[in-house]
Amino acid sequence: MAELKLQHSRLDGRYDILECLGRGSYAEIYVAHDKAAPQRAPTTVVIKALNMFLQEAPDVALEETLVSNFQNEAVALDRVRHPNIISRLGHGTAIDLAGTTFHYLVLEYLPGGDMAALCRHRPLPLDKALFYLEQVCSGLAHAHKCGVIHRDVKPQNLLLTGDKKILKIADFGVARLETNEGEITRVGTNIYSAPEHSPLVHTGQLESGSLVSSSQHLTPAADVYSLAKTAYTLLAGESPRRFSQHPITELAEPLRNEYWANRVLGVLQKATQTRPTERFQTVEEFWDELSEAALPPTRPLEITNSLRRKPSRDLDVEANQIPEAPPRPRFEQQPAMVANYPGSPLPRRPHIVVPIKNAQPRPNIATAPLSQHPLQMSTAAPVDTNGRHIVPQRNTTTGRKRMLVAVLLISAFSGMLLATHKYVTSRWNPLFKFPAMGELFVIGKEGVTTTDVNLRPDASASNPPIGLAEYGSRIKVLSLNDNWYEVQVVEHGRVKSDPFSSDRGWINKRFVKFE
Repeated sequence: MAELKLQHSRLDGRYDILECLGRGSYAEIYVAHDKAAPQRAPTTVVIKALNMFLQEAPDVALEETLVSNFQNEAVALDRVRHPNIISRLGHGTAIDLAGTTFHYLVLEYLPGGDMAALCRHRPLPLDKALFYLEQVCSGLAHAHKCGVIHRDVKPQNLLLTGDKKILKIADFGVARLETNEGEITRVGTNIYSAPEHSPLVHTGQLESGSLVSSSQHLTPAADVYSLAKTAYTLLAGESPRRFSQHPITELAEPLRNEYWANRVLGVLQKATQTRPTERFQTVEEFWDELSEAALPPTRPLEITNSLRRKPSRDLDVEANQIPEAPPRPRFEQQPAMVANYPGSPLPRRPHIVVPIKNAQPRPNIATAPLSQHPLQMSTAAPVDTNGRHIVPQRNTTTGRKRMLVAVLLISAFSGMLLATHKYVTSRWNPLFKFPAMGELFVIGKEGVTTTDVNLRPDASASNPPIGLAEYGSRIKVLSLNDNWYEVQVVEHGRVKSDPFSSDRGWINKRFVKFE
């Protein structure tokens, strides 16, 4: 197992890796601090890094599949952006401290844990379970309208904010419409996934109704099935393991005497039928039935069904509540990944992870032990006849004079060095007769842009821009290629219009003026 070396490092010049949350088959999850987060944006984020070498070394076909799946996850997250779905904040490609090239996604950080931990051995009251389920239904209904089926709805993939008031659906890694998943793509979890995801996996006797054609197109009814199994877990405080790949036919013992037990059981049983056509076909239908089944017994209202407002009407969100997506990523196999495969194209080099030192916590003077207290007086200090410490008196006048002289000498010496450096760099260049050699001294210099100029991914104007250096932006030259400079924008001439655009790229040298 070759884990990425990202601890105590800075990624892409802005993400300080804080800790590793966990590792899967081909991905590692880290918490990071975003030093360049836009105003009012969260500074704590999640880095999901694609590591192809967590298992045995993959071949070319497997690498292409992994990169494609990683790309598809980013595309799916952007298509279904919603207040109850985790947001993608950025992306990139980098080289870790050990020289391994990897792709990564920057995701929203949700510190409240998942629903599995919230309801484990502690069933949720009906009203609280419905509070969370409504948010799940809202996010799933929006995803289905966008043409995306999650396929792995379960309590572990339902994350909470720190105050545990907002729920967001996560892990769209297997969200697809295609039936051909490839050998490395898992399709849900058997306890929660619909039978059509894995038609040959069954825990009990094989029934004729469970034979679902693998070529059949998946429908939102697959997510409805998993949603109903998740609802059972929230209400019962236990997973529906005994109903794996089968309909829910009874509730847990403590729930059977509740006034809503029979009606809610009927909804869950219909939603978990083996045949997709026998279930609710949309999330909205499931939510309407579940909300009505949970109502307390009352006298029937004397209004027609056509005039009643359906609970699913509240699942829709306004367009201004949907966050905008960052620029779409374009992941490709990198040189370090394809070095063993001759003839593979070599894309632009990724950024290199920079090691950083962890900031040591300052000692708490109020609570530090006496032996470690920074203000503790030395036991070797003299004492008077009463046992009190004697503080020696210092000649403050002499000390001030010495300090003033030292400051004057240092200032004069620094001024001489600065003047000499400016004269030499502006008046004398021993390589002025060798233009090619003289240009090498441009690398590392800082200048300003003379107009708005697009940052390109390479030394060519044929590729689409990846960023913008506004007029008057201060840039630093990193490398050169004919009439092009690779630059890093040190300071923008005005506020960036796209906070997620790159600050590093290639520009034509005619747009740069050196001071």
